[in-house]
Amino acid sequence: MDFGRNAYIELMASKDPAIRRVLEEGYDFVTNAFKPEARPAGIRVRDAATVVSELRREGYLIELCPAYNEAGDPIPGMQSVWRKR
Repeated sequence: MDFGRNAYIELMASKDPAIRRVLEEGYDFVTNAFKPEARPAGIRVRDAATVVSELRREGYLIELCPAYNEAGDPIPGMQSVWRKR
């Protein structure tokens, strides 16, 4: 069991009603990912659009919400990705 991950998800939910809503609807946190327009040039990372596309191909419903760091501060160039079967 990953207590750090659960604490992080609880922190995000306490900061944002959209995240609280997706949790109540049964979505699971996947990752924070760069917004496509904020992805750093020259660095190979999957942006939120790529992650969403891959999860949809696997049959998941997807929600995107604002991203927060471990201190609960917003990360403007990123989105949190949530999935549900």
